[in-house]
Amino acid sequence: MTKSLALGILFAVPMWLHAQQFSPDLDDGAAGSGVQSTTQGAKDPPAGSVAAPAFVPLTVGQKVERRTERLFEPLNMLGAAMGAGIEQWRDIPPQWGQGADGYARRFGSGMGYNVTHNGIALGFDLAMHTDPRYHRMPEAGAKARIWNAISQSFIATKDDGGRTINLSEIGGSFGAGFIANVWNPPGYNSTLDGLERGAFGFAYHTGKNVLREFMPDLLRAAHLRR
Repeated sequence: MTKSLALGILFAVPMWLHAQQFSPDLDDGAAGSGVQSTTQGAKDPPAGSVAAPAFVPLTVGQKVERRTERLFEPLNMLGAAMGAGIEQWRDIPPQWGQGADGYARRFGSGMGYNVTHNGIALGFDLAMHTDPRYHRMPEAGAKARIWNAISQSFIATKDDGGRTINLSEIGGSFGAGFIANVWNPPGYNSTLDGLERGAFGFAYHTGKNVLREFMPDLLRAAHLRR
């Protein structure tokens, strides 16, 4: 019952966000992405201020490159390594055993999820004309920035600067969760297992968004402190 309620909330949130026409000023200079912020529909800047650069969409080749880079992103590699370690400690699934072989299979499963997720997400990026980049909001307050990070898991920026439901991340997370059933052993490859795997992957992606929002500031502060 609790799992069904959580899944229902997960699918209801993007609909509610879309209805609210979420449209903050975005800036995805995070992690050296070099993406410019969107200004479509914004008011004229005050006299003497510098206008934000116009949003520049990615080409098809750049979207492919961005999704490929994410396969080897440190956060994804670390997540797969930590997930494999936790599953090894819990002996899940027991059919994969222990030792180096068991850990390698669990790590490979995590990386397989990442590859599948980004492959599906790329298909949605191209079909729905959405931007796979994360857009930071460094000038806003902490609450607004956290909301910005969470909401981008549900709402994507389109190539024309508009907003739409983020089918890339939602479909990629849950699609990969179900496809992972193919290589998981009996007892860990049911429909519920696929849903739980997808929900966990989606939550992990949302957590990474929060890190992308604040990590550059933390690294800058640590550098200045040194």
